[in-house]
Amino acid sequence: MPSAEEVARGLAKSKNGKGGNRGSVNNANRLDIFSDRSTDGGADWGSCTSEMMLAVVIGITELGGAATFSLSRNQGAYGLTLLLDKERQTLWFNGDAELDEELEKVIATLDTMK
Repeated sequence: MPSAEEVARGLAKSKNGKGGNRGSVNNANRLDIFSDRSTDGGADWGSCTSEMMLAVVIGITELGGAATFSLSRNQGAYGLTLLLDKERQTLWFNGDAELDEELEKVIATLDTMK
């Protein structure tokens, strides 16, 4: 069994159930690349009210779906992904968007689907 360090450096090789190499090798390099990203934007989900975010979560989960809240890589835009059945839609909002107003529109749409 390889050590955790060997796995992180990508030195451990093993086969997956289909005979191919594992996909999770060289994680140290991937983490280095990931940590080099820049964050020039000013988007912050903390700028909207928690009640609006909660209403989105309640609205989509009542339909049997899920929601994820994210930021673009440079943190200049907001992402809201709605998952329902086999559908997935990611809504993007500019960093200067009025989030409460945007989420109100999402909630209104979810309400019509009940």
